[in-house]
Amino acid sequence: MTDTEVKPMVKQVRAERTRQALIAAAAIEFDRQGYAGTSLSAVHRACGVTMGALTFHFPAKADLATAVCHEAEDVTRRALARLAPASALPPVAEVTFAVARLLDEEVTVRAAARLTQEQAVPSRWRTVWRAALRESVAPARERPRPGPEPEELELLAVYLTAGAEAALRAGRTGKEVRTDLECLWALVLDPGPSITAEACPPGAGECPTGADNPCPVGAPPSPTPTPAPFSSSSIASKRLTP
Repeated sequence: MTDTEVKPMVKQVRAERTRQALIAAAAIEFDRQGYAGTSLSAVHRACGVTMGALTFHFPAKADLATAVCHEAEDVTRRALARLAPASALPPVAEVTFAVARLLDEEVTVRAAARLTQEQAVPSRWRTVWRAALRESVAPARERPRPGPEPEELELLAVYLTAGAEAALRAGRTGKEVRTDLECLWALVLDPGPSITAEACPPGAGECPTGADNPCPVGAPPSPTPTPAPFSSSSIASKRLTP
C-alpha cells in the first residue's frame, strides 16, 4: 500500500474518532443540561477540539443532538437483541430491566431519553424499546393463560420504564431501581404475601433525601389511600400506539 493510499485512510480514522468523541462529549452535556442548556462552545471545549472541527462534523446543535439519539438507538437495539432471561419473570419484565440498566450505565442513552422527553429533535429511541416490549408479549397472544392480558403487560412495562427513567434522574441508584422493578413485577404477576415480603425489602421505593418529586418507582414512602379495585377489562381492549 502506497503513502497516497495510507494517508486518506489515516485521515478517515482520525475524523471518525473525532466525531465519536464529540458525540460522547455532547451526550454528557445534553444529559446534564438538556438541549436548551447545552452550547456548542461547551461541547468543543469538553472534547478538546476547535469549534471548526466540531462544525465540520455537526454544523448545528440539532445535528449533534440527532447524532446522540442515533447512537443511543443503536446501543439500545444491540443490548435488547442479545437479551437473555436472568430471572423467573417474563421476557417483558426483562426488557424493563435492560432499559433501566442502560439508562443507569450509558450516558448516550440518558441523553437521548432527555432529548426525547424535551422533544428537542426527532428521536426513535423510545420506539426501539417499545418494539422490544411488543415483541416480548407476542407469544402470550398466541398462547393465552391466566393472568394479565398481553396488552396490559405491555402498558405496565411502558409506565414502569418511564418511572425507572424518572427515578434514576431523581437520584436513585441502578440497583435500587432494579429492586423496585422486581418488586412491582412480582406484585402484579403473583401478589401472594410470600412474594411481596421477599421482593419488596424495607425501604423499597423511598426517595433520596431532599428529592423534590415523589418517588416514581417502588412502594410509596408513606401510607396512601386504598385505590378502587383494578379492573383488567378497563384496559384490555385498548391498543397501544408506538
